[in-house]
Amino acid sequence: MVTGAGRGYGRFIAHAYGRNGATVVTVDPDVELATGVASEVEALGATAIPIRGDMSVVLDVMTTFEKIEELFGMLDGIVHVTTAESKTAFVELLEGEWYDLLNADVKSSLYVLQQGLRYLSGGGFVTIVLPPMHREQPHVAAIRGAVTGLIEGATRIFPTNVRVNGVVPSRDPSSEEYDQALVRGTIGLGSMVSEGIRGLVMEVLLPEPPQPPELYDLLRELP
Repeated sequence: MVTGAGRGYGRFIAHAYGRNGATVVTVDPDVELATGVASEVEALGATAIPIRGDMSVVLDVMTTFEKIEELFGMLDGIVHVTTAESKTAFVELLEGEWYDLLNADVKSSLYVLQQGLRYLSGGGFVTIVLPPMHREQPHVAAIRGAVTGLIEGATRIFPTNVRVNGVVPSRDPSSEEYDQALVRGTIGLGSMVSEGIRGLVMEVLLPEPPQPPELYDLLRELP
């Protein structure tokens, strides 16, 4: 199950599981995006099921897991991609945006872990993709810290055969080609290569993608 699968890291991770032959459940608040990525995964030769679901809404979360149980009877693992973004300066942050960040990243991670505890009791993994490291505004750091705390706390109460870990990209998603280190790290934490690794929050340094030629020329002309 890959949440936030409609774009960015979620989409790239869904593709990677498809290339590995996994059955992928693509979850996104936008059903058209979820369906589009599921079609892309199936074009890679794997099975994919799209589900519309907003992981910050508890009813959506419960319904999503229930649908997966009805379709497959089991779930091997979850990749939850936090999706909230904030480029607002700390001193300009409004209450509404702060609550949006909490809902999209912290509350969604809480709900996914709660349901994961129920549906992965037989073994498996939860890997959370946290907000990028380059965003060092205090409110974004606070969100990242809260999600890290959930990972650490869940590790203490989850069965030992369920691995809960996180990855922190160094920047926003760019392209599938230049984001492979993040994808490989996430897939690795969900594989048996990482058996016994729990409570890890791993930073992933991603290469900067090349600038478009026109932007490069503009920057070169600057004093």
